[in-house]
Amino acid sequence: MAREHYAGKALIKKIYNDIIRLDLKKITYILIVSFVASFCIRITGTLFPSIFQNVWIVKFTLVTNTVFILVHLFFFICFLKSYALNRGDSLATGSFLAIIGSCLVAFIYLKNFCLVFDLDVIPLSLRNYYFDAIIPLAASLLHLLFFSLFKKVQSQQEYTALNRPLSSAIIGAAIFIVLHSIVLINFLMFGRFNWLEHMPRHVAVGTVPLIAIAAIFILYFYLKFYQYLKTTPTVTASDTGV
Repeated sequence: MAREHYAGKALIKKIYNDIIRLDLKKITYILIVSFVASFCIRITGTLFPSIFQNVWIVKFTLVTNTVFILVHLFFFICFLKSYALNRGDSLATGSFLAIIGSCLVAFIYLKNFCLVFDLDVIPLSLRNYYFDAIIPLAASLLHLLFFSLFKKVQSQQEYTALNRPLSSAIIGAAIFIVLHSIVLINFLMFGRFNWLEHMPRHVAVGTVPLIAIAAIFILYFYLKFYQYLKTTPTVTASDTGV
């Protein structure tokens, strides 16, 4: 058991070291792929919930979503380190806020990962559903601040390529704030926690278009940002107007 635990820690450390060596363009590409996979599975599972009667599909879905959340976190870390930190404007602050938001969401998914895979490592005090109800809303607010600050401090070069995608991401983040607010209000009113897809059928299916629109709007930013990085691999002070 100790050997397996050590091997697991070594594997996690290796994956972490490999990821942080990736440049921003590569991590953005990986984020796009994992983003599409995660939301396709989420929407499919909402429309056809019977597929989750298979425990292996449940575990595969959780692993896919957890990978997406962790890649999203690494994206913001890499963005801060290689893109925002030396600009001299508030984008670094926005990136740091996005990292906090992504860390919060990662906690939720890792907690659920441990519960589904029977890993008894989460203290009982952290298993309270208050965290599940509040954290996604808080994270969406922090991500909204990131996109808003990025839009505010754009350089002329960025404005040409990213202004519309940033507006799209802001709208997408705002929609997710509304959706997460529904989850929180439901929890506060009825005292039980349900993700949107686990709510009454008319609510679960009725919110699918909003989830799809929000995801597409945010994905549009990441696609355009990836294209921008392909043509502008480095950012200098002159690029940012400082």
